[in-house]
Amino acid sequence: MKPIKYALLIAGIWLLSGCTDSDGLPWWCLGTEGKAPSADLNVAGCARPTKTPKDLPYPAWELRFTHPPYMEIWIESAQVRDIEDRWARNAGRGTVAFGDMGDSRAEGWTNHHGMVPAGKGRRMSGINLPEEIHVRWQSRVEGKVYQIQIDFPEWARQKMVTPNEAVSPRSGETRTQYRNLVTLGLAPGGRVKVWIQGTWPDAIEVLSLQAELEERGPYLGQEENVVPPSPEALEYVEKYGIPYETW
Repeated sequence: MKPIKYALLIAGIWLLSGCTDSDGLPWWCLGTEGKAPSADLNVAGCARPTKTPKDLPYPAWELRFTHPPYMEIWIESAQVRDIEDRWARNAGRGTVAFGDMGDSRAEGWTNHHGMVPAGKGRRMSGINLPEEIHVRWQSRVEGKVYQIQIDFPEWARQKMVTPNEAVSPRSGETRTQYRNLVTLGLAPGGRVKVWIQGTWPDAIEVLSLQAELEERGPYLGQEENVVPPSPEALEYVEKYGIPYETW
């Protein structure tokens, strides 16, 4: 091998593996985290590998969203800061699909079985339990935008890592599980409920909060109108109105 090519090879190996920080990232990544999109970090080789936090008894917890029947929402932004000061910047976006509502009514949070809805969302892989949850969403039936910072309490995190006995609503079978689902209920008027629960119904209400109105409108004023409600939701509101007092 010629001396110049050999020198370039050695330099390349040094850049890729020899000059790293304590977490194994190359020197050029210094200061990029929190400032660049995750896709850009991946391309640059600056995205840290996701690992299951050692103190969690399960691979990941989940952040889910729900709303009362017909009171449709659109998540503009959802971010999570965990107890180790790491961020999940894209923890939720878009609509929450419920499918056919049938004869459901919008009043209250529990369904006709008396259970809290589990909602829809995503796994929070690679981060620990939440310290803060930031959400900005559109209330489609109102044409308004709300935002909130949720300070997640320590007692709820302790409940999330404590096993509990849950009973299947269908078979009556009992099994041990963890409450590793964090469900946010978002309703018109900016009403917010937070529950923790397992895959079998055993929900605990954590917080009941009031969000603030985002005066700038959709996407911080970058869009003119909210995502319009579905014909089914619009028909329901025109017939029954919005039962603000029930949430």
